[in-house]
Amino acid sequence: MRLSPVSHLAGALALGAALAVPAARAADFTTTDGYHAACREVEKGAVPKDDDARIAAVICRDTALVRQIVTWGTRGFERMHKDRTSNDAIVIEVTKEIDYVIAELGATRKLLSQIKLGKRKSLRLAPAQWELDLDSDGQVKLWEKYLFALPKRGHQAFSMRGPSNDQDYYDREYNLGAVIRVDQSDILWSLAYHHFIEGLLTNVRAFDLAKDHNGVILARPALLKAAHQLIGNGFLVSGKMRQEVLAETDDDEEWIGNPKQANTVFPVPLDAADFASWDMMIKEMSALWQGRSLLPAAQGGNGMLAAMAPLCPEGTGLNVAKVYLQPPAAGTLYAFRGTKLPTSHCQRIDRTHPVSPLPQMAEQASKTNTGMGFLRYLYWTN
Repeated sequence: MRLSPVSHLAGALALGAALAVPAARAADFTTTDGYHAACREVEKGAVPKDDDARIAAVICRDTALVRQIVTWGTRGFERMHKDRTSNDAIVIEVTKEIDYVIAELGATRKLLSQIKLGKRKSLRLAPAQWELDLDSDGQVKLWEKYLFALPKRGHQAFSMRGPSNDQDYYDREYNLGAVIRVDQSDILWSLAYHHFIEGLLTNVRAFDLAKDHNGVILARPALLKAAHQLIGNGFLVSGKMRQEVLAETDDDEEWIGNPKQANTVFPVPLDAADFASWDMMIKEMSALWQGRSLLPAAQGGNGMLAAMAPLCPEGTGLNVAKVYLQPPAAGTLYAFRGTKLPTSHCQRIDRTHPVSPLPQMAEQASKTNTGMGFLRYLYWTN
């Protein structure tokens, strides 16, 4: 399986967020015409009044957001290059675009959080049928036609590639007939991704690029606290989603299925051991994120975190929660070389604050043939 950078974002936004519910006049997201008809209704701006309308709004707004990003990232940069736009002006435009994305993600995240399907199934989705002119050039190229298509199910390696216009590639690598009948676990899968992406972009907006391009300046410390809450909530939602999937007893056009469900189009096969690993990963990430475990970033550090050393004195570890919740003053420079965080962000390693096993796990995975497969697993299970 190969994913383009745009596909990566689309998978996190559009497909995940596209998980929806039926109404008396349920939107049809199994055909191109049905998709466009449903999204025309959303574009009229009516306030969603039930789960059906909320999810249709999420589908349409998130796919429109992908189109906005792709159009701006292609035609916008072509324009700026042609006009020889100054670096300062480019930074302003990039910042404006990020702020727009954050606002849209926040709006659709709130809609998703209101959806309570219970045991009820919902809309049928056929993502490979959502043909959009994503770069707004007046035509739908093959890579645009299949941007939301799902990779075939299996244990392929994780890799990145640019957009393809080769039909044989899509026939070989993608499940073009995949259909999903959405349930509550799918909503939670999408909601977790919204938390993570909104949190990461909020993290980015906490900083400004230094004038000499030698680092970044902490300009908005409050945004670090907001990012910490968003990403932390993402771990909580992901854990709830895992439990919801395991509790399912039906087997009807599933997106993400448990080991007893065979009718699933989820690209990564998951057995009982995978669900146990997933539980462990969520717990370890939450412990690290909340400061209950520490990153080994002391003097003499080696491995993947060697570049961080010596952030902390020997015998201590980096408390990630303190980095976010007790940030230094606005105007603090984080140089790309030689930056040291405040010592208050370091904490003594002891029984109540052990070293997190996550860096060691990542180090081991990176040195094996399964490393890229593990990355693929992490991507799809958010």
